[in-house]
Amino acid sequence: MPIRVLLSSKHKAVSEGIAALLRTHHDMDLVGMADGDSGTLALCDEVDPDVVLFGMHSNDAHDLTLMQQMALRHPPINTVAFCSPTDRNAIIEILDAGAKGYVSTTSSIDELMTAIRAAAAGRLYLCQSAASDMMDSVRKARSGDINVRRQLGGREEQVLRLIADGYSSKEIARNLQIAPSTVEVHRRNIMRKVGLHKVADLTRYAIRNQMVSI
Repeated sequence: MPIRVLLSSKHKAVSEGIAALLRTHHDMDLVGMADGDSGTLALCDEVDPDVVLFGMHSNDAHDLTLMQQMALRHPPINTVAFCSPTDRNAIIEILDAGAKGYVSTTSSIDELMTAIRAAAAGRLYLCQSAASDMMDSVRKARSGDINVRRQLGGREEQVLRLIADGYSSKEIARNLQIAPSTVEVHRRNIMRKVGLHKVADLTRYAIRNQMVSI
């Protein structure tokens, strides 16, 4: 089945250009276009996309709030944020708001399509430039995390990687061939050991420690 994509952007020329590109990919179906405002939520109700490609301004509180609303109102839908190059803190804010991916406007078309496919599969994706910036921060911060990471068992590291990749407890259980209740035990132990209690925080921890592909 093609990936059902909803395109939302305030910039009509950008939307039309991306829409034309999406139509050339046979594994994607452009099911709607919105203006980047609250109409995006209504259109999500109407067309039920798999992925929302959301053109936004990285430091725009309204855009971040809209993305949070999409994540709360339509949790099965994964959002890819598409905006101008920004810094590590802004990318973290975008991920915290519910985005499954971030692609800058300087990224290649191939990266944009890869981000959509990754989001449709429930995986985290950052474009190469953003991933590089995050890794630079990782190298500076790793010394503070390395002792904590050593406290994690091998199975706990596997579970943490899958959590950061966007898998649910049931999916992790199937992947590792263990009971869902065992996954929840590992999840609680991981949170206790690293001192973090939100999936977004665990994802950032995994990124900092190069435990997940981005």
